[in-house]
Amino acid sequence: MHLAISVLLILLPFALGILLLIVFKLKADMVGTILFMLMLIIGIYAFKTDWRVATLASIAGIIKSFPISLMVLTSILMITYQQKTGSLDKIIVSFKKIGGGNKAFQIMIINLALGCFLVSIGATPVTMLPPVLMAMGYSAFAAVALPAIGYDPLTTYALLAVPAEFFASFMKDSLLVSNIADLALLGHNTLEPQLLAAGIAFSFYMPLVTLGIAFGMLWLGGGKKLLFSKDGLVFGLTGGIVCGGTAILANFLGMVKLTGVIAGIFTASALIVVAKLKKITIIDETTLTDKEKEIDRNMPLWKALTPWIFLIFFVSLINFIPLIYELFNVKLLFTITIGEIIINTKFLSHAYFWVFIATLCSIPFLGLGKNKTLDTLKTWGKRSLRPVYAAAIFFAIAYIMLYSGINIVNEAWIRYDWNYMINSLATAASYVFRGFYPLIVPFIGLFGGFISGSETSSIAMFTTFHEQTALALGMSPVAVGTANGVGGGLASVLSPAKIQNAAAVIDKVGIEGEVIKRSAPIALLMTLSVSAICLCWANSYAWWQWMIVMSIYALIITLTALLIYFKKDKSEER
Repeated sequence: MHLAISVLLILLPFALGILLLIVFKLKADMVGTILFMLMLIIGIYAFKTDWRVATLASIAGIIKSFPISLMVLTSILMITYQQKTGSLDKIIVSFKKIGGGNKAFQIMIINLALGCFLVSIGATPVTMLPPVLMAMGYSAFAAVALPAIGYDPLTTYALLAVPAEFFASFMKDSLLVSNIADLALLGHNTLEPQLLAAGIAFSFYMPLVTLGIAFGMLWLGGGKKLLFSKDGLVFGLTGGIVCGGTAILANFLGMVKLTGVIAGIFTASALIVVAKLKKITIIDETTLTDKEKEIDRNMPLWKALTPWIFLIFFVSLINFIPLIYELFNVKLLFTITIGEIIINTKFLSHAYFWVFIATLCSIPFLGLGKNKTLDTLKTWGKRSLRPVYAAAIFFAIAYIMLYSGINIVNEAWIRYDWNYMINSLATAASYVFRGFYPLIVPFIGLFGGFISGSETSSIAMFTTFHEQTALALGMSPVAVGTANGVGGGLASVLSPAKIQNAAAVIDKVGIEGEVIKRSAPIALLMTLSVSAICLCWANSYAWWQWMIVMSIYALIITLTALLIYFKKDKSEER
């Protein structure tokens, strides 16, 4: 098959997916089903994949999705349980007291610091934070947009660094031969050198990305008036720099899985110090209504946070005690073999298992009667089915792409030629873009994250493709692969699935288009920053070439800031 036809057959279903999401406003799970059927047909008939291989690869993809799909399942259970027991109401009231009315401080500490912390331990900002922001007086738009973009800065380290871990499983060989993977120079003796190398590589993108996201939050939350205010500039700089810088520090110290937790704590601490210096009230109870004051009195905060406290305890236990870490990550692999695909599920080391255990452990503290049990299970089932399915189906698509072109001969899986999906995309991309290929890599990741609503799904779909393209062009596959992942994370604020989730919890479904429209420039600018870094890193540019590329990017940011500053702001302050 001609290369151009191969690429066209691969890309057309994804183009259709975008059309179905934006124009026809279909749900992510429905779009995923349509894409899956199309890619299955194309894989079998156009790329001559044995139907048994395609079927088994799809099943393997669904199982590989468990760190994400089952995390969705268990995190929705935890949040639903907290809601039914009143725990969530107490947390919302506690958040409402933060900041004494200073929007810049509130936005940074709740959406940046707390957002990174929550998503790292397995909680879901787009489920939890919109009601909080609405209760604090923010508009429906801001209540949806701010938690959604709060996913972005450290998405790679979400769910105990599942995206980074998944990337490491794809890039095992490249990570071991990369310059950053000589971990002995860093003084590390780790059982998972690939994960540590991946975490460090991802962290290099973080400072610039987190800084841009911090200012993007201020713009979404208060327009140019808040963005260019003294408080906006101070808290934006503090939050962005500390969050990104801490991410690098945490990874170099070997704490990849707790990156979001550590960054969240350090960022919140820095913001509080600055607020204290500026004499801003940190906790202001005058913002509460009489009903909220009653909720505040009826349950202590530690009790409301019991599920999270247990989760943090268990996560720390399995990550910082070497014997337990080795037991869960090396010895208890719980391997599943599907055809010739071997999957080490290691479910005891993944966040979804411990979210479930933490929820069970909190029952003696929060209680749960028979009626509440039934109500919790009913609501949980209603909320979780579609997002869990959506998370799984895109992994199935990725595995159809990875195993396309394979036939079964004498019970062995054999690929006779190089005309399979990943190689076709890699060959075409290397031919068209050549030395400037790194510039488009983060945008491919952004595209994957937009379609699937998950950075991990984007990693699954495109990492092998990027690795092969980078090797063909003589570039660093680690630089290119991590740029794709970060781009996938930046799609969170554009993901219809995440935005719809946030809008639904405040009964504002229908504003997704407005959120995507206003948030798109931020996502694109931040993705461009990743492109600039990737171009220099992947091509091993000299320092003066780095200076030229980053100066061009700085010029683009400056012109954008001037455009915002001098443009008449017709929208109301958010």
